[in-house]
Amino acid sequence: MITMLGRGRPSLRLPAGTADRGSMPVALLLTLVGVSLSALLIPIVINQATLTRTASERTHALHAAEAGIDAALGQIRAAADAEGNGLVEKLPPCLTTMTGSVLPDDALKSPRYQVKIKYWDTDGPDDPEGPLSCPLTEVPAYATLTSKGVETPDIAFDDTEGTRTIKATYSFQTTNANIDGGAIPVAQPTISPLCMDAGTDETPTPGTPLKMQKCVPGLSGQQFAYTEDLTLKLIGSESSESSEGSNAPKAPLGMCLDAGSPQRTGATVAFQPCDARRIPQQQWSLNNNSNFQGTTNGVGLNSFCFNLKNPGLAGSLVVLGSCSANQTQSIFRPQPGVGAGMAGVAVGQLVNFKQFSRCLDVTDHVVTRAYMIAWFCKQAPDGNISWNQKWSIPAVTAPAIKAAGRIRTNYGSGYCLRSPNSTASNQYVTVTSCAATGTLADNLKWTVYGNTGDYATSYRVMDHYGNCLTPTDLDVLKPDTHSDGTSKVKVAPCTGSELQKWNAPANLTQPLPLTDIREQ
Repeated sequence: MITMLGRGRPSLRLPAGTADRGSMPVALLLTLVGVSLSALLIPIVINQATLTRTASERTHALHAAEAGIDAALGQIRAAADAEGNGLVEKLPPCLTTMTGSVLPDDALKSPRYQVKIKYWDTDGPDDPEGPLSCPLTEVPAYATLTSKGVETPDIAFDDTEGTRTIKATYSFQTTNANIDGGAIPVAQPTISPLCMDAGTDETPTPGTPLKMQKCVPGLSGQQFAYTEDLTLKLIGSESSESSEGSNAPKAPLGMCLDAGSPQRTGATVAFQPCDARRIPQQQWSLNNNSNFQGTTNGVGLNSFCFNLKNPGLAGSLVVLGSCSANQTQSIFRPQPGVGAGMAGVAVGQLVNFKQFSRCLDVTDHVVTRAYMIAWFCKQAPDGNISWNQKWSIPAVTAPAIKAAGRIRTNYGSGYCLRSPNSTASNQYVTVTSCAATGTLADNLKWTVYGNTGDYATSYRVMDHYGNCLTPTDLDVLKPDTHSDGTSKVKVAPCTGSELQKWNAPANLTQPLPLTDIREQ
């Protein structure tokens, strides 16, 4: 029987002792699930933290490598004099490794970098001969910078985990107004040679005598340019009172070799400010003997040539004397970088671009020789040089980019340049008798290229068979040369090599300073 309580519903009650039954197992189950999930999540969280830390370390290492590139570029660009002219001897050395840190040296755990530099000639990093030797003996065209970065000092600079590596290529900038420069040694001795030397001052005091000192590769005081005015100018010697101070010599055009006027036997060759005019006392012509010969009137040559006052002795003065064939006293062998003087197409010469002071030459003035050579470009104030470097060359007239015909010298009945129709190592360009006009044999046909708009194909001289005129390479281990060390001339498969360019502008390439930036 159900008892009714007033007008309400019946009272429903659970049996005694059953209110909390099942709560403990559920709580234990939830605890077990929580612990299990925690155990599963801990490795994930730790792994994620490790990945985050590793990514941060790699970012720091990359920033360190970038800082290394910036530091190396700063040192390269700082290798210059007050006028901004580059100095080879101040370039970062390629035999050592540059190191540094992103933060100050006393900072704890600062990311660090290590940079290695290689210098290259005009063929660039693809040159099969490899980089330039160290220490540098010539002005480089390119530098490759390889920078490794690590997050902390305790990580080794190798290719292990934690390092980042960046590589970039730097192109040295030149202009047509500034020839790189080179040394001018006397012909003998070849062991411990003697070079023209200006001393330690960037701008020598007027009247400073020219001396012969032991040749030091790349030394700025031994770097000269042979200009179109036939002056011999010390590279980087330009100065003005405003930039150098009131006590410094004023030489806005640089310092040139001068023997005074009138010229006389025994007169000392000294440095004087280069004159804006072509004055005879500063004009020096490289003659058939490879003497530097003077002029009295700026037209013809006189009888005075550079001579060492004390042949074979370091510190010897250079004075005016006879124009002899004395190897230790009056014959000079300018390096290719010195420049071509006034040599070029206007005079009828073929000037090589890589060997920039070398011209196509009938060897020893003998038309029956088995090879032609690239000899020191001969000079004269009036352009009246010896026939063995003076050629009739097909003229390239704009808008044309090439011209075909014979390359001929007027000696005797006339001789034409002859291709061997072979690129073999023992086959060379020669000359043979030919007429000034008329039908040509195939091996006497040449095509001369001007600026084609493509660097690789510009300024070539190509034979009928598609091969290009080139001197032998002086930079290989065993160069194929004439007895005086100058290159023989041959033909080779056409490439973009500087050796295959003739009568090109002094500075043909204008590349971007920093290219080919990539992480390795």
